[in-house]
Amino acid sequence: MIKRMVLLMALLAAMSAGDAGAVEKYGVPVYPGAEYDEGTTRYLDDVQYIEGAAYRTTDDPSAVAEFYVKLGLTPVKGKAKATATFKKDDVEVAIQGPPRKEIASGKKVEDTLITITKEN
Repeated sequence: MIKRMVLLMALLAAMSAGDAGAVEKYGVPVYPGAEYDEGTTRYLDDVQYIEGAAYRTTDDPSAVAEFYVKLGLTPVKGKAKATATFKKDDVEVAIQGPPRKEIASGKKVEDTLITITKEN
């Protein structure tokens, strides 16, 4: 019983720590409800040597783009219906909507990818 309680407490602590890190990345809020994408984040770091993080959501790319517009980020390029890029100082937020290919596997996926990267 004690082992289960300790395990449950550790799990809850890990979940809350993950949520705290996902609230903001480099001073830019992460789109609400977006889930951290460990595989794509690792690809950015290990293969492309880009400092950043990736998140996924089932929401439409236009809703994600509108969120960043309302925050006052500067639109750089793209159309909100499929892809868009925004900047805030040295941070870039890129939105890629479905259908798209998953970076690591190349498989077709039907969700929206959000990458938040920091220029070196």
